[in-house]
Amino acid sequence: MNDQFSLVTDSLVKLHPPSEPLARVLARVIDTTARSGQVPGPELALEVATAVLYLEAAFDDLDPSDPQLTARTARLAERLDAAQAGGPSQPLEPWMEELYRRVSDKQTMASLVGELRVTLGGLEKSLDNFSRAPQDKTVLSAVPRELAQMRGVLSLLGLDQAALAVVHMRELVDHMLQADTDEQQLRAAGTFDCLGNNLGALSFLIDMLNYQPALAKKVFVYDAIKGELKADRDAEGGPA
Repeated sequence: MNDQFSLVTDSLVKLHPPSEPLARVLARVIDTTARSGQVPGPELALEVATAVLYLEAAFDDLDPSDPQLTARTARLAERLDAAQAGGPSQPLEPWMEELYRRVSDKQTMASLVGELRVTLGGLEKSLDNFSRAPQDKTVLSAVPRELAQMRGVLSLLGLDQAALAVVHMRELVDHMLQADTDEQQLRAAGTFDCLGNNLGALSFLIDMLNYQPALAKKVFVYDAIKGELKADRDAEGGPA
């Protein structure tokens, strides 16, 4: 633990020298805790957790010239000092509460994006297998469930346009599963092309959720006439 925290504090000082007080206090707290062999008290544990969360967020988008960085690392050092000295638990400051919320939102988004990516992979595999052998409709058995699952996650994220596209995809798949449909009819109707285009757009959208979630909600629009999800490159400057 000492070695790991030493790497963190060394990096902090190199990247932002004014944060040296926090690095010094954090190193002392970790060293004292490790040598004691005792579980730290809840007040000290919470202060260390808050400091680590803040550093994680700061390193994720570091701006060494940001005056808040110096002020907040100094405040974290003060709180750590007080907690190690046995002082009472201090209330979280507004910017700390915002930090916890932002980290939680980021973790939730990462989990949902991962779920979408797995579901999309299953859809792509099933639909590709069907396009290669349209006479075997059993390969589509899991597709309606996967599309319903994807629609639910997209709706939860507020991606209503993408959810509409998935609803249309479900309608196409339901039609494909009908006994009286054949490959020629599906190709003539452009069903395979529509599904393929929507899969490509959804893949693009899911990738964008990792780095520009707000923009993803604005850029992608559902064309009800063509039944396709598309990226509007004029929206907010277009995708990066």
